[in-house]
Amino acid sequence: MKGRTRAQTTLVAMAGKAVRDLRSPSFPVDVAVLPVDAVTDEPGRYPLDLRPMTAGSVLDHERLVVTRAATGETYRNPVSVSLYALAQHTGALAGRRRPAAPDERPAGVQALLTQAGWLRASQDGNGGWRYPVPVPRYGVRPGWYSAMAQGLAVSVMLRGYAATGERSFLDASEGAVELMLRPLAAGGCSHYDRLGRPFLEECPSEPVSHILNGAVFALFGLCELSRHQGVAVHERAADRLRDSLAEFDLGYWTRYDLRHRAPASLAYHCLHSALLTAAGRVLADPRWPAVATAWDRYTRSPAGRLRAAAGKGRFVLRERRAGS
Repeated sequence: MKGRTRAQTTLVAMAGKAVRDLRSPSFPVDVAVLPVDAVTDEPGRYPLDLRPMTAGSVLDHERLVVTRAATGETYRNPVSVSLYALAQHTGALAGRRRPAAPDERPAGVQALLTQAGWLRASQDGNGGWRYPVPVPRYGVRPGWYSAMAQGLAVSVMLRGYAATGERSFLDASEGAVELMLRPLAAGGCSHYDRLGRPFLEECPSEPVSHILNGAVFALFGLCELSRHQGVAVHERAADRLRDSLAEFDLGYWTRYDLRHRAPASLAYHCLHSALLTAAGRVLADPRWPAVATAWDRYTRSPAGRLRAAAGKGRFVLRERRAGS
């Protein structure tokens, strides 16, 4: 259309997509997930079935997940590695990809162990995995730790320990949690409030970003270590995050983080609802799924989708202008 600016074209395209796309992304919550107070040495199924999310994972010659950076180079992203490992483990427990011989491990368990072996070998002396890429949105340079990576790796390591009995997997998970709970000022991943409760930071920025999905994934790792140890190392983090949920609610959609007052993408908005539903099961706390139910109603509103798409489009355009 003549006379339309690039910004207007982008906004119209995003709004049209919001109206046309009546199908929400799938993030199935596993109904067989164990609550945090379950008495068991087995980690069981991961709270989310991550197979749809990881279906496009790319493996290298070592059968390890690789991620492509903005520069075009590939690297091993601990979050992507862990998500794939947990998805494969879920597939194994669901009875798929059974081994050819009775004494062989299911293919999904072996895939998890391949990723877990890399995580264990590449964990540094601080107990973490440094990211080699920057995050321009938050002004973060390469070399940062992520609570999301730490928590997901804990979930992988605990399953590696359950499958093999190798103590080094358990030691690695405990080291990962220690770094996750270390204050940001001390090089860790947690921002503490005046009550001494940590917010598990996916990206350690200044000012803090408080990314919702990363904090919940990190919390799941804490919950699983709590279940294994019989010590509630997760409680303060769970309380802090639960008390912060209202801040992510825009009244018609959810925010990706608390640093930018912008609506999340449709995929992340749907992920937020699924994560809160899963957190309710893990924590045996109905307050989490109650919020998820309210957020689900936003998803079903065409007006809400349109408003969120327009808001997201404006935010992306501002970012592009700022970076140019």
